[in-house]
Amino acid sequence: MLRKGENATLEGGRVTVAVTAVGRAIDVSAVLLGDDRRVRSDDDLVFFNHPAQDGVALEGDQIVIDLETVSAEVATIAVVASVDGPGTFDGVHVRADVRGGPGFEVPAMAAGETVVVVVEVYRRAGAWKIRAVGQGWASGLAGLATDFGVDVTEERPVETDLPAVDLRKRISLRKEAVRVSLEKKGIGGVRARVAVALDASGSMRRLYKEGVVAEIVERMAAIALQVDDDGALDAWIFATEFARLPPLRVDEIEAWTRDNVRMHEAVAADGSRVSLGGRNNEPQVIQDILAYYEARPGDPVFVLFFSDGGVAKDAQISRLLREASNRPVFWQFIGLGQGRYGILEKLDTLDGRLIDNAGFFAVDDIARITDAQLYERILSEFPAWLKAARTHGIPLGSN
Repeated sequence: MLRKGENATLEGGRVTVAVTAVGRAIDVSAVLLGDDRRVRSDDDLVFFNHPAQDGVALEGDQIVIDLETVSAEVATIAVVASVDGPGTFDGVHVRADVRGGPGFEVPAMAAGETVVVVVEVYRRAGAWKIRAVGQGWASGLAGLATDFGVDVTEERPVETDLPAVDLRKRISLRKEAVRVSLEKKGIGGVRARVAVALDASGSMRRLYKEGVVAEIVERMAAIALQVDDDGALDAWIFATEFARLPPLRVDEIEAWTRDNVRMHEAVAADGSRVSLGGRNNEPQVIQDILAYYEARPGDPVFVLFFSDGGVAKDAQISRLLREASNRPVFWQFIGLGQGRYGILEKLDTLDGRLIDNAGFFAVDDIARITDAQLYERILSEFPAWLKAARTHGIPLGSN
């Protein structure tokens, strides 16, 4: 049995490391490091939305390492455990199954750590070795990313579509596309408050860097400008934590994107800063959206909820949507990748609701969809919901 800091030589083959905790959900991931203890690129982070890289794979709740196929550029594989809140590593069990290798005692972990390297598999003098580590960060995944060189820089989003057209012109063209789509569906004069919820989990990093999220915000702002009385887009951002952001108006889009849509933190409406990255926790942001509008009755609410997958809290999401089915809130979920969408893919058959209050569709590359196509899909189920809400006496303001 290895104690914290001790190591042993491995014979080769496959190494399987599983990390579990009593009564606590733990996410397991791995980071591939070079001789300089830095990643070669963001692809060297292995987790639920990027489950394999160079002989290292996430399989269920364990990391499996095929030592024979690990790239020669990789000197160390750090197996990482992360939890939602501080001081929650009590009762952790680390199990390493290796050919001719040792077992482990649980490395001691300080209170307040939310991310811990439990095991390192590394090369030394031509052989593979394994070491019990137990080193963590109270600053969460952002601290790990900084130390290992995973990119969390605050780069200004690059230009995507329509680079030669100024912002107001783009918004005006998109607003017209929204108007046409609404009129085709027979709800041209509808009034609604529009909200956007943006996934900011670690797997979304590329979409933020490449300006895709900034483009999404701009395209959704056009919907708000067309149907919302004040022309503002209410906004939330979420990962392990979440924040309600300041409302977005057309003149503020560029500054809003720069100041609020960052990959490692968000500036909330109250001025506080909230850490982002890690995994996505949909239930808490859904609850906050419901509470916010319950305290502000008025026109119906159209929530545009973006996620790149990894949805795991099916029971909690289902419960919230059932409980909200008698409220004037419609949820349009949009998938941005090819990840696991869980209950979102089964919304059409979700029972126990007064009316069908949610829709879902996924796209491989949202940047390649024209505005007309995107608004057609986003608005496809909203008219039917409005009709059902009126039939069941759900208050819809002036509509």
